[in-house]
Amino acid sequence: MTTTAACAVVGGGISGIAAVHYLRNAGIPAELIERQATLGGRISSTTLDGCRIDLGGKNIGRHYERFRALASELGPFAFEPFGINTSRVRNGRIVTLDSTRRLGSTFAYLRGCPLPDALHLGGLCLRVWLDARNRFLDGPSFARLARHSDDPPLDQQFSPAFCRAVVRAMSVRMNGAEPDEIHLGNFGTHLGMWLDTYDQLRDGMSAFVGAATASMQVRCGARVERIVVRNGRVRGLLVRDAAGRSCELEYDHVVLATPAGVSADLLREHDAVLAAALDGIRYFPVLVVVAAYHRPIFSAQVRGLSFGPDQALSNAGAYGADRLDMVRYTFSGRKARELIERVRHADGVDNAQAEALLDLAEATLRQYMPVQRSDRRDVVAHLFDPGLCAYAPHHYRLRALLNDDRHAIDGLSFAGDYLRGASIEACLFSAQEAVSRVVQSPLERRRRRSSGVGYSGYAST
Repeated sequence: MTTTAACAVVGGGISGIAAVHYLRNAGIPAELIERQATLGGRISSTTLDGCRIDLGGKNIGRHYERFRALASELGPFAFEPFGINTSRVRNGRIVTLDSTRRLGSTFAYLRGCPLPDALHLGGLCLRVWLDARNRFLDGPSFARLARHSDDPPLDQQFSPAFCRAVVRAMSVRMNGAEPDEIHLGNFGTHLGMWLDTYDQLRDGMSAFVGAATASMQVRCGARVERIVVRNGRVRGLLVRDAAGRSCELEYDHVVLATPAGVSADLLREHDAVLAAALDGIRYFPVLVVVAAYHRPIFSAQVRGLSFGPDQALSNAGAYGADRLDMVRYTFSGRKARELIERVRHADGVDNAQAEALLDLAEATLRQYMPVQRSDRRDVVAHLFDPGLCAYAPHHYRLRALLNDDRHAIDGLSFAGDYLRGASIEACLFSAQEAVSRVVQSPLERRRRRSSGVGYSGYAST
C-alpha cells in the first residue's frame, strides 16, 4: 500500500505539526500520523463552561522567535499579555515575582535565601542572558558545565532551602520533577523561562493547531507499530488503524516526533544502543484541573501560587491576565504521583474524579485565597502521561549518539521535547533540525539535482 507523501511524521503534538509545516515549505510532501483521535498532544484543548480552553502549553515567550514566525505565517493571530506572575509563601506571607517589576520583585522573591545560592543563580542567568543558545538543551555553556557537574543532581548544587524556595517552582512546572531529579547541564532551559516574559494567543492554542493542520495530510487514530527498514534505509511504516487493521505504508523518510520512550520502542529492533539512551530520558505525569468560578479567585497583583513538596498540588494560577475567575490547578512532582496512581485509568479522568480533585486543590489554595465550592461553575480534568520531560544528565552524550553515523538509519530523523527542551519554542527548534536532516539527505539532494527545483520557503535552523 503506497502513499502520496514522501515523508511520514509520527506524532501530532507541536513538534510533529511544525515538522510537517517545514517539510511542506521545503517542497517535500509529508503526512502526519497520530495515534489519538485528535491532534495537539501536550498543547491539547477542551471545552469548559462553553468556552474552548487549553489544557497544556499555552504561554508564548517574547523570545519565541520560531513560534511567532510560524504563527505570523499561518495567521494573523492576536496575542494578549500574560507576563510572569508567580508567588510563594514565606513565613506565612505571599511574595510575588512579577515581570512588570522584574528587578524589585526578584529581589523580594529571593530575600531570605542564602547569598551564595543567589549569586550562583545570578551567574547561571548571566550565561543565558549573554548567549541565547543556552536557553536550549546542549547550549554551549551548559554543555561544558555538564561534563564535570552532571553526575550529582541539581539539589546538590544549591542548598535545600534554596531548592525548596526557588528551584522546585521551576522544575515541577517545566519537568514535573523534583530538584533531585534534574541536572545542572539542563538548567539553562529553566533559566530561559525565568528570564522571559509571556503572551497568550487570544483565541487559544486550538485555533493555532486548527490553522496549522487545516490543509495537512493527516491520519488520526493510527498507531505506528514498526519502522520498516531494508538495506539500511527507511522504506516505510507498519501502521494499525482504529479498527485494528494493519498495513505497510511506503515512505522515503520518517520523522519520529514522539516522546523519547515511544521513539525508543520503535527504534529498538534496529539500534539497541540508541534505544537504551532514549530509555534513560524520564517523563513524569502531570494532572491538570481547570475550574471556572462565578467570581475572580486571584487578583491582578497575585495571579499564581506555588506549593511545596509536602503538597500534591504544585501550583495554582489564573488562566489568563483577564481571566481571574478561571483557575488552572496543576498536580506534579513526587507527592502528586501518588495521587495520579490512584486516579489513573484507560478512559482518563471522569467527572466524579474531577470534582474530588478540585475539592483537594481548593482546600490547598483556601489557606491563602478565598475559594469556595459554592463559587464553582464548571470543572474539567486531564492527565498527561507521558507528561513532562525531565531530560537526562549529560545530554551532550545523546546528541553525540544521534549525530554518529554508526547509529544513523538513512531516512530516519528525530524531533521532540527531549532534544532541545520542553518549551514550545524548543520543540519547534527540534522540528527544524529534523527537517534539515531530511532536506540534506543524499536522496533529497539527488532529487533536487535531477529536477532542477530548489527548496523554497524552508525555515533553516
